[in-house]
Amino acid sequence: MNLVTKSALVLQAIAGAGELSVTELAERSGEPASSLYRLLSTLEMIGWVEPGSRRGKMRLGLGFVRLGARLESQLDLREIARPELERLHTETGQTAFLCIRRGLRAVCIDRIDGLDVQIHNLRLGESMPLGQGAAPRAILAFESADIVERYLRELPDDPLFGPAAPSPESLREKLAATAAAGVAVAHNDWGQGIGGVGAPIFNHRGSVVGALSISGQTHRVFHSGYDLVASAKSAADNVSRALGAVRATESAADLQERRAV
Repeated sequence: MNLVTKSALVLQAIAGAGELSVTELAERSGEPASSLYRLLSTLEMIGWVEPGSRRGKMRLGLGFVRLGARLESQLDLREIARPELERLHTETGQTAFLCIRRGLRAVCIDRIDGLDVQIHNLRLGESMPLGQGAAPRAILAFESADIVERYLRELPDDPLFGPAAPSPESLREKLAATAAAGVAVAHNDWGQGIGGVGAPIFNHRGSVVGALSISGQTHRVFHSGYDLVASAKSAADNVSRALGAVRATESAADLQERRAV
């Protein structure tokens, strides 16, 4: 095993556990402790690891954290997601969207027009309320408890994108179903006969940063011989992995545990 590979394995192990001793690293990597001591000493010199909160433990250093932050700032979600957006459009022929959250609304930052383009009002730069539509609900379902509760309190009523907002109770049910399934399935959110599927995108911290979605007339979206749910989820998972997400999606139990922290 070369030095670069060994360093990467050590850093990944520490990142996953938070803090590890040389003995624990040796058990996980299969490398001798003497070799790991030398490697950790070098990594500590360049600021990539530092002593942990307990004697004998090592954690990621400030230099490595800063490097990660610089890398994150350079990642362009729109550029990374574009190939998956194109793949979704090619596979289904429907309109594909990439949305991010701004306040209590989901903003469209990219879209590719499909067969039913005339039915869609959400243009580039425009927004709709979180929780209304496939992509917005896919974002809200995996947001922090504070954002969810704030939205439920305010529940925007925006006639531009459909009927009056649902009750907090019915939206809670939809969000729970979305979190459990890992995708949002929307029927008639924008109008009668219009449906879509949205899947969340996560970053390396496990935080939701956006959503990909496909939408069109219901008879085309859900009865055209392709599995729209699987396609949307696969596309969003690929973008999440490109952003460094360890797990592309999380279970409802994981989400509730994270919200409780």
